Parts: sequence; structure tokens; C-alpha cells
Amino acid sequence: MRRAAALVLLAAALSGPGAGARSCPALSLGCKCAAERAKAGGGPGAPRRRVVCSGGGLPAPPEPRLLPEGTVTLLLSNNKITVLENGSFFGLRALEKLDLKNNLISTVQPGAFLGLPELKRLDLSNNRIGCLSASVFQGLPNLLRLNMSGNIFSSLPPGVFDELPSLKVVDFGTEYLTCDCNLRWVLRWARERPAQISERTACAFPRQLRGVALRAARDGQLRCAGAPELHTHHLIPSLRQVVFQGDRLPFQCTATYLDNSTQIRWFHNREPVQEDEQTGVIVEESLIHDCTFITSELILSNIHVSANGEWECAVSTSQGNVSKKVEIVVLETSASYCPAERVTNNRGDFRWPRTLAGITAYQPCLQHPFAAGPAGVGLAGEKQAWRRCDRTGRWEDGDYSHCLYTNDITRVLYTFVLMPINASNALTLAHQLRVYTAEAANFSDMVDVLYVAQMIEKFIGYVDQIKQLTDVIVEMASNIMLVDDHILWMSQKEEKACTSIVRSLERIAAHTLGSNSQHMAVNSRNIAFEAYVVKPESYVGLSCVAFQRWDGGPPGRLPVAEQGAEPTPDQQLRLRCTTGRPNISLTSFHIKNSIALASIQLPPSLFASPTPATPGADCKLQLLVFRNGKLFCSTGNSSRLADDGKRRSVATPVIYAGTYGCGVGNLSEPVAVSLRHPGEGTDPVAAYWNFEVLGGMGGWSDEGCQLATREPNVTSLHCRHLSNVAVLMELSGFPSKAQGAVEVLHPAMYTCTAVLLLCLFTTIITYIVHHGTILIPRKGWHMLLNLCFHIAMTAAVFAGGITLTGYRAVCQAVGIILHYSSLSTLLWMAVKARVLYKELTWKTPQQPDRDTSQAAPRPMLRFYLIAGGIPLIICGITAAVNIQNYHDNNPYCWLVWRPSLGAFYVPVAFILLVTWIYFLCAGLSLQCRPSHQKDIPEPLEPAPRLGGTSDLLTDSGSISVTLNSGPPCPEGDGVYSLRVQFWALVATHVLYVALWTFGATAVSQRWYLSIVFSCLYGITAVALGLFIFVHHCLRRRDVLSSWFSCCPSYRNALPMQAYVHPRLGPEDGSQVFIGCEPEAARSGASSSSSPSSAGSAGGRCKLTNLQVAQSQVESRPAPRPEPDAADGKPLRHTSNLHGRRSHRGRTKPCRDGKHHRLKMLRGPSEQPSSESGSLHNSHSESYPSGRTSPASGGRAGPRLPQDGDAVPSPSEGSDGGRRVPDFAEARRRSGSRDNLRPGGSAEREAKRRSYPLNVGSHNGGLKGSKYDINLASADSVAGMKTGLWKSETTV
Repeated sequence: MRRAAALVLLAAALSGPGAGARSCPALSLGCKCAAERAKAGGGPGAPRRRVVCSGGGLPAPPEPRLLPEGTVTLLLSNNKITVLENGSFFGLRALEKLDLKNNLISTVQPGAFLGLPELKRLDLSNNRIGCLSASVFQGLPNLLRLNMSGNIFSSLPPGVFDELPSLKVVDFGTEYLTCDCNLRWVLRWARERPAQISERTACAFPRQLRGVALRAARDGQLRCAGAPELHTHHLIPSLRQVVFQGDRLPFQCTATYLDNSTQIRWFHNREPVQEDEQTGVIVEESLIHDCTFITSELILSNIHVSANGEWECAVSTSQGNVSKKVEIVVLETSASYCPAERVTNNRGDFRWPRTLAGITAYQPCLQHPFAAGPAGVGLAGEKQAWRRCDRTGRWEDGDYSHCLYTNDITRVLYTFVLMPINASNALTLAHQLRVYTAEAANFSDMVDVLYVAQMIEKFIGYVDQIKQLTDVIVEMASNIMLVDDHILWMSQKEEKACTSIVRSLERIAAHTLGSNSQHMAVNSRNIAFEAYVVKPESYVGLSCVAFQRWDGGPPGRLPVAEQGAEPTPDQQLRLRCTTGRPNISLTSFHIKNSIALASIQLPPSLFASPTPATPGADCKLQLLVFRNGKLFCSTGNSSRLADDGKRRSVATPVIYAGTYGCGVGNLSEPVAVSLRHPGEGTDPVAAYWNFEVLGGMGGWSDEGCQLATREPNVTSLHCRHLSNVAVLMELSGFPSKAQGAVEVLHPAMYTCTAVLLLCLFTTIITYIVHHGTILIPRKGWHMLLNLCFHIAMTAAVFAGGITLTGYRAVCQAVGIILHYSSLSTLLWMAVKARVLYKELTWKTPQQPDRDTSQAAPRPMLRFYLIAGGIPLIICGITAAVNIQNYHDNNPYCWLVWRPSLGAFYVPVAFILLVTWIYFLCAGLSLQCRPSHQKDIPEPLEPAPRLGGTSDLLTDSGSISVTLNSGPPCPEGDGVYSLRVQFWALVATHVLYVALWTFGATAVSQRWYLSIVFSCLYGITAVALGLFIFVHHCLRRRDVLSSWFSCCPSYRNALPMQAYVHPRLGPEDGSQVFIGCEPEAARSGASSSSSPSSAGSAGGRCKLTNLQVAQSQVESRPAPRPEPDAADGKPLRHTSNLHGRRSHRGRTKPCRDGKHHRLKMLRGPSEQPSSESGSLHNSHSESYPSGRTSPASGGRAGPRLPQDGDAVPSPSEGSDGGRRVPDFAEARRRSGSRDNLRPGGSAEREAKRRSYPLNVGSHNGGLKGSKYDINLASADSVAGMKTGLWKSETTV
């Protein structure tokens, strides 16, 4: 049994494929046949065949007779089949699966699938099928799955699936599938049948449905609205073509073919193109491809110059039209060019390049990344401006409408215009717009006025619902009157913007007044509005006066508002009306502190017309007063009108009266009007504004108006009709605003400012000229001079330029300088406060023994960077952002209010806070100091004393002193203590802040307040100047000595003068001549190498009454030596007198050191003196005696710092640190030299003749010499001993 079964299986295997292949009739076509497994559960029947003809390049399906019987699967994918004809598969009754994907099938004829009753799966994907008919799927009653994806059709005709009753799944997704109203039937068919649309069938068009599965779409989304969105629309060429005359140029336009209504038409410059072979214009017939595309060709075989312009391919369908354009530029033999040109307008700065004639150039718009553009507007970078160069080589007007405005205010106003307005947001938008019109004086573009006028027109339509809009509208119109005259004139000429504003104001009463609102009044800076509901039968006349508050200045001085400047809030225009006909005079107005500008008297017969009014009817009466005639711009040729070709202009306010709801005929009595004008003009004319003349632009007419009376600055007139009335005059003889007299301040301000400047500059010159003799530290000198200079700059510029508002450039410069100097002055005070605080809190650093190193000097530059650099940066940024920030319409030159908050007041507040914190800390430090240190200057160093064993007098009679080098100059003030310096700075600070406050208030206030604060300013200025002068000059003895030293009589009266030769360094010995003039001492020092040099200068360097001085010195008891704590030896003190300051910035001798040397020579203040030349009788008596220690018996030994003693700091910006002298070492060196060389008169005489006089070595005197003198010895206070020469005394 097993052997028989194996033989049967082998025979079946050998006979299966080979036998099937040999019996496959389509083998010659490259097809392969194979047996297909029978279905499970199927009984025995005809054999099932599988025929594979894929990838063979078949141009058509194989004939059914060539396929084997029982073919159930036919694979024809990846061939080149293009058409499926009727009955292409007829006879394959057993066929169940037909695969035709990836072919070139574009046409499927009806009945192509007839004869396939058992077909269940049909795949037509990835072909070029563009259109299908409703009968294309006939003969497929059992088809279950249909795949038509990847074809090129965009829609399906209704009923295409009606012949497929068994269809379960269908997929027809394409890259052009358009989900519009033409596919709604598919959704209904899917809901009514058990068929399901595949998930992969997604919409490609329109864009809002792209990627959405069709079965998930709703019927409402599939709509046909607007122009059709074509998936294909190409114009070749698509870019601008530049050709020569006589060339050939073809065009091809391809578009989506939707239905039979789809057509392509050609246009040239919007004119239809007709075929004309004579002119070389050929239009080919349109071709339809695969029921999907339509193509049309246009050929220009012989291009003429007339072919210039745009050529358009327009596709018309039943849903709408779309088009594509291309520009052609035809060049002639000699082409022209438009030159390069730069255009700057309110949309930006555009540089148009050199462009060929006939070409349209494009420029990108200026980008505003932070600009809030209107809704729906794309990025500014996507927009372009264009400009065409015509055939003659001239630029045409460009189109810049797609670009945003460069001005921030204009962009915001443009945004307002685009916003929709309704009753819910009208009031909010009006308030926002009013904020921007508050700065109308800064409007620089006429479109700003145009947009505001458009918004006012829109708001007028809502005043009947929102009564509060009236106030906002009147205020906005008042603000517009601040705009420059030329800008208003341009806006009127462009779109009648001024006329629109006036007309809108005249209609307010008609909309607002009613039964619930009988009266309405609005006051503003430049417009006053008043309206009443009047009953004609009870009307008895009405008189109204327009007035404003007045500061009550001199009689010849006009109110600020009348001079052209912006009025203050209390100078608003107001209307006061009374019934009847009272006698009204503008010159004798009875309201206190007010001035009348205009008046109008409406007669009682105003409503007496030939046609009587309806009894009980209400009439609305409205009055308007305009401060000037800026809203009444005459733009046309007005030579025949009242202004006589603009020779006359409006010289008075404009007053208006009008009625609504009742007729007013010819007035039997005229309307009386009185108007105030700024001065006596020439050739006055009474006129009214006629809106109808000059082509609707409006102009002044004198019909029906005539002058009545004239008074100084007041003109009266009569008019027979109601309108806007004014007086026109020839004002050419009047001085212009820029040439007018400059407003002056109170005389007290100029006088007191002069006193302040005199004191400040006297102080500055004194400290500069006597720099080397005033006892003030280096950084204190810098801070004082800068503080005085900036105070003087602030006061001088304030008094001289704060009112120069008529000169814009000068006014801006004054504002910038005041801004800078005010900040810099406060910063120098803050710097000085910080330095005082540092000196009060400084403690002596711990140093090892004999450590004489000095701290590195710190430069003064950082103070200048803080006090001068910060204000310079703030002023520079403020001016760079908008130079107009330093110009305002107020009568003073200063920052505009809003920018001044961040540019001045906030920095000032911060500077004052820091300064007051330093004042508080410094004051607390002073309170914590020991009581004995509060009222005396700081002891800056151990008090040096004179000493030695030789005589002071030389042969010439002068006192020759050899000085050893010592520590550098002290950094504290040599006259005032820190407490005095602190309170002086506080007083200066308070006076300066008060001065600035009073000055600012004096120029910003009016009438009595201005006078009060001007006097306060003067008092403060004098107090500040005198305080600085007295404190820094008169109360300082060193300053007084410096002044008196310039007088020869004072210099000769001095009993003794000391001169330090400046060419000797601090490390060398310094020679001091006492009792001689500096010139003599200088000559003596220069020739001191010879014995006779001293005598050459002896004529002017004699010291008289030397015996008295010597006896006073020798009579002093010898002090007791103090033991040294280290080694127990007696302590001797070195004579470390100060040498020259060793820093790069200064070469003058140390100022402080000189006075120390004078003090040492003259002795303590309590020493008895004589009037005949004693050492003590000098101006050094006035200095504090705290530098000596009288209690120690005249000793000047170094005092160690005790607890609580404040040691002065090496002040910031100083020359160096402090050095502590080694007294013990100096004592030992001095003693050893004296012991090595015994004294003898002969030897001394030989020494005197063999050595030059007073030759100093690097360590002071001659080493090992008996004449080496220790000036700071503790042996005596001012010991002197006669040496070998009786006429010479050596210190």
C-alpha cells in the first residue's frame, strides 16, 4: 500500500507544473500558467488556473481565447496597457481576480468588464484613468473589492457604482481628489449600501480638507463656494519675458478639466485676444487630456511693440474663473532706462534701481517685527511695493499700499480705521483714540489727520445712543487743531479732512438733543460746544460769550493760548449764554481772572419766518467756538473770495451758530458778533465759511457780513445768516512766532542767578589758580570744581534759555543741557557723600613691623565715568529715540512729560535715594565717634618738630633747613573736620534740590504762583552761592593766605616765610629758606654748592631779631626721652617732614606738607611771640592745634592709635597710602654719627671750607657729618644751636 501511494504522488508532481505549462496557450505572450488550489469545501470540477502576465510590456490585455479554461486569477500588472475596450475579458466566466495595477490605462470603455460574472476583486490602481462613465462596471454582479486609487481623476460621476450590488470595499483615493459638492452622492450611497469607503480614500482639495478621510467628512463640508480651486493651473513661461521686436514667443496654458463648461481664454492687458495671423497672433484649439486636463496654446510669431504688457490665461468653469498672468517687455533697437531714484514717504525708504523702460520694479517693504498690524495682514516681509518705468524712460507713481507705515502713531491710527465699530465698543475705541490725539502736535503725516477724521465720522453715528461720545469727539477735534498748519492744509486738499471734522461737529446737536436731553455743553482747549432745545414761540433772544481763564499778566501780553502755544487745562474755552439781549462787551468782561474772546447775539426774530412753525415743535440750537481758523483751510484759488488769494488770513476766533428741526429764513435783524484778535492788522474783512465754493473745498465769503465797529484788539460785525463767522486781516506785517519777543522771567531770577554764578566762578578760579597752596585732598579738589561747574551750568542755561520756545533747535539744545547738568550735579553730590562715608568708616589695616609699603593709587577716572558718563548715556538715548522729546508746547524748554518719567524723574529719584542713604549712614557714624574727635580735624600724621644741635642761621641771615623725606601728603582736609564737611555737603544738597524745584515751579505756574516761586528761587540761589563762597573761601585761612600772598605788601610784612625747593625729590633732602622770597630762595638753592651762593641771596633773606628767637628756644627745658617698648632704649623721633607728592598727575609740591613745615618752624600756638620777627608770629596761628601734644611738654612723639580713634583712610583716588616712620632706627643712626666724630672748632672750620653748604644726600644730610640734623628730634620743640659760623643757624 505504501509503495503504491508514493508512486501516485510522484506522478502528480511530475505531471503538475510541467504539464500545465505545456498546455498554457498564452505562453507565447510571456505569461505563466499554474494550477490554483481549489477552495476549501469545494467539490470536484473543472481545473482552476492562475495566469501571470506581469511585467511583460503588454500593450493590451491578452485575448480571452488564449487563456486556459478555468482561469480564476489573471495578473496583468506592470504592463503598458492604455485602453480597456468593450469586451476585453469576455469569455472568462470563471475569473475571480483581475489585477490591472501599474499600467497606463487612461480610458475604460463601457462594457469593458462584460462576461465576468464571477469576478470578486478588481484592481485598477496607479493608472491614468481621468474620467469614468456610469456604465463602466456593467457585468460585475459579484464584485466585492474595487481599488481605483492612484489615478488622476478628481471626481466621480453619480451612479458609477450602481452596477455593483455586491460591492463591500471601494478605494478611489487620488492626489487630485476634490471633496466638493460633486462627491456628496458618494456619502449618501455609502450610507444606503453595505459598502464601505476605504480609510485610505482621503481628500486632496480643497486645502482645508486636505488629508481628511472622505468617509469622515460631513455633507456640510463638501460645498462648492467661491472660485474653484484647481489642482492644476500652469502658464509657461510663468516669469516676465524680455524679448526683442520681431521675436517669436509661444505660451502654453494647462488647467484642470472639471466638466464640459471648462474653457481657456486669452487676454492682453485685460482685452480678449483674437487670432490674427497677419499680426502674428495664433491661438490653437484647446485639447483635453484623459478627461482631467485642458491645454491651450498661444503663439506670438512676430512680436510687435504693442505686445508689451500683461498676457493672461483665464480658465472659466461653471463654478467660477481663475487666471494666470505673465508680463512681456518688448525692446526696441534703442532702449530707454529710468534713472536710479530714492523715494522716502510714510511707508518707508525705497531705493529704486536703474530700470529698463517698460519694466516694473519691485522693492520689499520695511519690516516692523514688533508692529501690531491689522487683522488678516501677513508679515511685512511678504509685502512689496512696485513702480513701473514707462516706455519713455520715466518713473510712474508707485504703489506702496501693501507696506506698513513707518510712524508708530500712523500705524496705530490705521489699525483703528480697520477695526469694526458698534455700539458696544464705540466708547472704548473713542477713549483710546483720544489718547493718541493728545499728542497731535507731533503729527507729521497728513494721513494721521485723515484717519482721525474718518473715525470721528464713524463715532457721530453712535452719539444718539452713547451721550458720552460727545465729550470725546469734541476733545479729539480740539486736539487736531494742534497739528501743523501745512499738514492740515494737505489733509484738506487730499480728502477734505478738515471739512469733515467741522461738519461732524455741526451735526452733534441733531443727534444728541431730545426730550430727555434739553441742554448739552462741552469745553476743551480749542473748541467750546453748547446746544439747547428751544421753543420758537417762547424764544426771546440769546447772547453767548466765549472766554477762558487768564493769568493776569501785563496788559500788553496776550494769553499763552493766543500766542500759539498749547493752553493749559485751566485755559479751556468756555461758553456762557443768557437769554434776552444784554449789553455784552469783550473789553469789560465781569468774570474775575478771565478774558472774553468772542461773543454772539442772536436776535429775538430769529425764528420769525414767512412760514410759521408747527405749534409745540422743538428746535435745536447749537453754538461752536473755535480758538482759531486752523480747521478752515482754503486750498483752491480764492482770489475772488474774502481772503483775496490768501492775502488775508483768520485773525480771530471762529464762532458758529446753527439750528436744526426748524426753518430759519432771511433774518430781519442781523446776528451781532464781536471777536478779539491779537493785534491791529490791516484791511480787515468780515466773512463766513462757505462749504460749497471752490469745488466743495470751501472758502471764506463776505456776502451778507459787514464790519460794524472796531476797538483796540476787538472787532464787531453783523451777519444776515447763520454760519461760521470770523474776521480776516492781512497779517504779513505781524512778527512771526520765531521772530517774536522771547518771554522773560521775573527780574529777581536773573539778578540772583548772576550772584550765584559770581560766587561759583570765584570759587572755581580760586581753587584752580591756588591749587598748590590750599589744604584740600586731590579728589576733594576735583569733586568741588565739578560740583560748582555743573551747578553754574544748570543755573546759567536755565535762566538764559528756558523760555526760548520759539527757536526749536535752540530749545532742544537747552533741554538736553539742562537734562545732563541736573543729573550730573546730583551724581557728583552722591559721589562726594560716598567718599565722606568711606573716610568716616575707614580703619587702619594691620601691617607687619617696618612695613612701609604704600597702597597703589586709584585713579579719579571712575568718578568722572559715574558722574559724567551716566547722564551722557541717558541724554544720548533719549535724544536718539526721538529728538522731539526735548520740545514741548509748554512755554519752557524741557522734556515732554511722558518721556521725562523714565529719562529724568526715575533716575533722579534713585540718585536721591542713594545719596540720602549715604547721608544717613555718615550721620550715624559721626554720632558713634568719640566726643573728643568730633570737633577737630583728623590728625593725619604725627606732628613733626624742629630739632638738632646746630645753628639755624646761615651767613646770609636766612634759616637753612635740611628736610628728610617723610610720608606722602595727607588725604584729609587740612582745615575742616569730617563733621563740618558732612554738614556742608548736606546743606549744599538741600539748597540745590530746592533751587531746582523752585525754578521748575516758577516757569510752569501762572500769575501769583509764578511770582512767589521766582522769589523763592532767587533767595535759594543767593543762599547757595554765598554758602559755597563763604564755606570754601572766606572761612578757610589757607585760601585767604593764598589771596593775600598775591599782594607784595602782605608778603613783605610776613615775619618769616619758608620755601621748599621743588626740584628735590621726597627721597632726597629738601632745602627750606625761611624769611626770604621764593625767587631768592630758588636762586640760593640752585647755587648752594659754592660757599658764596648763600651770600648772594642774603639781601632779601635776612632774619632780624634772631637773638630773641634763639633765647626763646634755648630757654625751653629738655624733654625726657620715652623708653621704647621693644628694646627699652630711649626713643628718638625722625624728622619725617613731607616731601613732594609722588603721583603722575601732579608735579606741584605737597600743599599740606608746606603748612606742616611752617608749623614746625614756628612752634606751638601757645608759645610766646614778639612782633619783631619771632618764629611764632605768623598766620599759622589760625590752624587747629590738635596736631601737637601740649600736655607732653612739647614732645611730638608718635601717638599710637587708641581704641575708638578713627584713623584717616588712604582715600579713594588718592596718591598712595600712609607710611609709619621708624623712629628708633632713625635715633640710632643719628646718635652713632654724632659719637663717631668729636667736635672741634678747627676741624669744623676745615669742614666748612671743604664741603658745600647744605648739600643733601639721598638720606638727608651728609653721612657721618656732625652737621647732619634730625628735625623731628624730641630734644626740644624748636631747638636751635649756633654752629661754626655765628651768622648761620641750621635747623
